[in-house]
Amino acid sequence: MGSAPSRAVFAVSSDVYHVYLHTGCKLPQANTIKKIDGTIKITINPGANEDDDPEATVCQSKILKIKEKFSSHSEGTVDVEFWVPKEERVGEPKLLKIELDGGSCSCICTKDPLYIREVTVMWDNKTYRFPIHNYLSPYTPSRSCCGSKEDGTPQQGCVPYLYATPGHGTLKHNETEDFILRAREKDHNITHSMMPWENADKVGPIPSWIDVKGGEYENLPRFLQFRDAWLDAFEGARDAGEDKMKCPVILNKVCSCCCGGPPQRNFKSFTDYADSFTKMGESVGWNKKDIQDGLKVGQIFHHDAEFARQIIQGPNSTRLRRVENLSDTWQEAIDKDMLPTYAIDGEDLNAVIKDGRLFEILYSEILNDIGHGGEKSKFITGTTQTWYVVQADCLLFQSNTRPKDESFVPVLIRLENKNDGEKQTWWHPAENDTSMTDPKYLSWLLAKMYFRCADWGIYSIGTHYARAHAMNEVFASSMYRNLPSAHPLLRLLQPHFQGIIGINMQARKVLISPTENAFANFMSSGDDLPQLLVNCCKELDYEHLVIPKDFESRGLKDLPNFFFRDDSEDLWMILLDYVKNMVDLSYLSEDDVSKDTELQKFVEEIRGPGFEGFGGAGFPESIETKEKLVEYLTALIFNVSCFHTGVNFQTNKYLGHLVNAPPSLRLPPPEQDDVITMERIMNSLPQYEVALATMVIIGVLSNFSPIERFYVETKAENRQGYLGENLAVSLEQEGHIKDMVKEMEKLRDKIADRNKGKYLAYDVLSPNNIPITTQT
Repeated sequence: MGSAPSRAVFAVSSDVYHVYLHTGCKLPQANTIKKIDGTIKITINPGANEDDDPEATVCQSKILKIKEKFSSHSEGTVDVEFWVPKEERVGEPKLLKIELDGGSCSCICTKDPLYIREVTVMWDNKTYRFPIHNYLSPYTPSRSCCGSKEDGTPQQGCVPYLYATPGHGTLKHNETEDFILRAREKDHNITHSMMPWENADKVGPIPSWIDVKGGEYENLPRFLQFRDAWLDAFEGARDAGEDKMKCPVILNKVCSCCCGGPPQRNFKSFTDYADSFTKMGESVGWNKKDIQDGLKVGQIFHHDAEFARQIIQGPNSTRLRRVENLSDTWQEAIDKDMLPTYAIDGEDLNAVIKDGRLFEILYSEILNDIGHGGEKSKFITGTTQTWYVVQADCLLFQSNTRPKDESFVPVLIRLENKNDGEKQTWWHPAENDTSMTDPKYLSWLLAKMYFRCADWGIYSIGTHYARAHAMNEVFASSMYRNLPSAHPLLRLLQPHFQGIIGINMQARKVLISPTENAFANFMSSGDDLPQLLVNCCKELDYEHLVIPKDFESRGLKDLPNFFFRDDSEDLWMILLDYVKNMVDLSYLSEDDVSKDTELQKFVEEIRGPGFEGFGGAGFPESIETKEKLVEYLTALIFNVSCFHTGVNFQTNKYLGHLVNAPPSLRLPPPEQDDVITMERIMNSLPQYEVALATMVIIGVLSNFSPIERFYVETKAENRQGYLGENLAVSLEQEGHIKDMVKEMEKLRDKIADRNKGKYLAYDVLSPNNIPITTQT
């Protein structure tokens, strides 16, 4: 894929352009591509001569007939020679213009335009690679299916022609030839015109997105849509999940109408749930490993050390911070002796704080104004239920005397049913020798469940969607709007940003829209999801994306066993070095950064309109130095690949297990003097149908896309690596990619060694498990 086909070419000379057109992709796609009744026109250096019309087709000595060649293959290579009379020679191929002229427009203007991966030109015994990775559709103003706007730009979805330049790309201010500058402007204007920002009043105080007719995925420009294999997998999983939900939902409706109410399908005990977990997982298509890991979690979830371990090694390992001074809330609990000394090993609390071993997670403010859920409960379970949203905060302690794997534990939880005006309560662990059936033990277990329930909503809408999806969509939108295909940073970033706009468009339509809010089917805070999203977005800030600074600012540099931090910092350093090497190829001085108007516009639009709804979220207005540029680009790439992976691909293991992490709870939190029983706990947990709905959604969201590329390939699992999807095709760029992959392989091996003998491995951030983009 990285070079022209390996066969002898004897006719290559300064009089001949030998062109290879690489189409399709080696990634899985639909079995067939619709027949394309048309011709491809390739122009070399259009407008290179001053007397030429800028649109003139210089060197178009042969037209490629593609009607049959691409009728049933997902991948192909067309090989053609351009014989150029000496008087028409235009020399070194610096620019290509590629057009698809369809003979039957109705056949081409569908979801299957021609996907072109790359064009290789051999001339004068040299090879020139032109990366494309885009779809080509026919376009003429007279054709109604594509048409044009009044200003002459194409309608959304149609790409009439593509310009391409070879090598690692160029900065606009370094270009010296007018015909290349003209092409650069046209290429940029086509994409820019297809992607206007959505009206700020419609977006509100959350990250922005592009304006697409009707908000429909199908109206996205084709290059922002997914390949067919991804759509088939996503829609297949969603449809299969809906089918699994139909039987219990229909049964509940029938019973409500004919039998006075549906059968109550409560789980009777933790053992009963464990027995059902396997059957439910198999019914919704979970793989065996995820089911086995979920069962392992069910064996140990009640231990305090496991609760705390999931905070630093689970899917929401992002909100912990060290306590420097007790807040008024915690101080009130201390004054009321709600934190027994045995919970902190008999130590003095002030000494523990001074030593930097007390930590907190605060969710109460984020859950302000979020009402109870359950609006869809009757549709799911057959009975109208209230699913309680309870504000929850947690204090955690790092022990100096307990065994290493048990040294980090929760010691105090605050709960407040603010929606119903109930008083706040505080809960602490029972003493070590307390029986698991003792009400003191069970009250602490139930308090941890309410905290996990609060965590569920904030994780799914804040950590996963807002931080790992909505932010990334802003980056991608500004990139496509402001960086033309010739820009070296587009070639660096595009492989990481592809797919995010499409997946978010689908999410806003079928997962988190007011009319089709899938989270309201199982999550307590799901009914007020729009307000929850606004609350979560208040926390978004550029500084959190700079990984070493983020952990340092939260006082987490020395916390043991914080593998999310350790792996994140290792990944950050590998990516930082890679980005620096790539930037050095094109930005030879600080002036190159400040003079790059396309880069500055890219940065400017990320701050606003991208994050205008909440004051720019700390993103810089401009970038003036190479050091800042490298940090900035590393932060974007890390967030769209490593961070998203770290918070998305463990949900089956942890959040799919209802008892470990209840997405909703049916009873209000206990009052301070309530005597808690196991019956109270089981009646608080969701019913069978809600558990099933939770597993369905998690199954859809937490599986890899079939077209993912990974930092390290794994042939045994059919996971392909970075090379092949990259737009950075110069020898120097590919050399830096290979060096980066070697470092990723070393990190993979390091993580594998660390996980040997572990009951539950933390390998989510092993590079062979990290897709380079966000597509789920």
